[in-house]
Amino acid sequence: MNRVCPDHAAPVQDNEAERWKALQNVSASNTPFSRLDYVRAVASGAGLHLGIHIVSDNGQDLAGAAVTWKRRGPWREVIVPPFTPFSALILRDALNPADIHSRTTPLESLLAELEVGYDRIHVHLDPEYTDIRSAQWRGWTTHPLYTYRLSTADGPETWSKGAARTFRNGKNDYDLLEGNGVGSATALLAAASYVRQRRKIPLDKDSLETLVRNIESAGVASSFAVRRRDGGDIQAGIVALHSNRRGYYWVVGSVPGPAMTVLVGKMLPRLHASGIEEFDLMGANTPTIAEFKRRFGARLTPYYRIGFCKKPMLQWLCTLREMRG
Repeated sequence: MNRVCPDHAAPVQDNEAERWKALQNVSASNTPFSRLDYVRAVASGAGLHLGIHIVSDNGQDLAGAAVTWKRRGPWREVIVPPFTPFSALILRDALNPADIHSRTTPLESLLAELEVGYDRIHVHLDPEYTDIRSAQWRGWTTHPLYTYRLSTADGPETWSKGAARTFRNGKNDYDLLEGNGVGSATALLAAASYVRQRRKIPLDKDSLETLVRNIESAGVASSFAVRRRDGGDIQAGIVALHSNRRGYYWVVGSVPGPAMTVLVGKMLPRLHASGIEEFDLMGANTPTIAEFKRRFGARLTPYYRIGFCKKPMLQWLCTLREMRG
C-alpha cells in the first residue's frame, strides 16, 4: 500500500483535504469529529499539531487518520483532543475477517504508519469499529470505554421515574432558546461547570468560545438553551453536533437544578424533527455522570481506546505524571 505522511507541522493541502472528504463520505464512521474543519479547529484551540495520514492501494484511498499531537521533550505524542470522544480515524470499507487474519487490512497499514511517525499514541475508535484485533496483534494496548445513546423518537415516558418527574414538574417553568448567541452562552456555562466541580477545563474560556463559534459556522452544530420564564440568565445549554442522522451532546453546561433535564426533554423532539434519529450522550465513564445519562432511557454502547508507545522512558514519565494528577 502507498502511504501519504505529510510534514506534521505543515498546513493541510487542498489535495489532501479533497481526498479526506471523499474517504469520509463513504466511511461508516462519518461523524463531525472526523471532519477536517473540526479537527483543525480543536487542534488550534488546544495548541496541538495536526498530522494527516492516508493509506491507499492502486490509487484508491482506503483508510485515514487525522491525529492531533504535541511534543513532550524530544518525543511526539498523539493525544485525543479535548471535547472529542472519537478520534478522526476512518476506513473506506468494513474490515474483511480473512484480511484481518492475514494482517493485510488498511487499518493494519494505517497503524503501522502511525507507529513510524509518533513515539506515543492514544486513539479513541468510533463505536462502529468493534474488531480491534489488528491493534492487539501489533502490540497496542486496548481498553474498553462506554457511552450512552438514545433514540430521539423516545420521550420522557421511556426515562427513569425520577428524570421523567423532574421534566414534568419543570417543563412549564422554562423557555427553549435556539441560536443567537446560545452557543457562546453554553461555552461560558460549561467553563463554569468545570470550575464548580473542581475539574480542570480542557480549554480556557476564550478558546472554548472560539471553538464553538467556529464549529457552528461549519454548519454541523445546533445550539439549545433554557431560561426560566420568570426572567434571568440562561440556566442550561447544549451545543449538539450532528451528522448522518446522529447527534452528539458536545459542549454542555448548566447551573445546579432541573434545567438540564428540562433542556434535554425539550431539545430531543426538535432534533428528531430535523432528521436526527439517534443522540449520543458522549461518555459514560464517570459514575455520577453516567448515572445522570442513564436516566434518559439510553442504551450503553462500548467503544475502544487503543494505545502504542515505543519509548519505555516516555511511557514511564507519562505514567508518573498521571499518578501525580
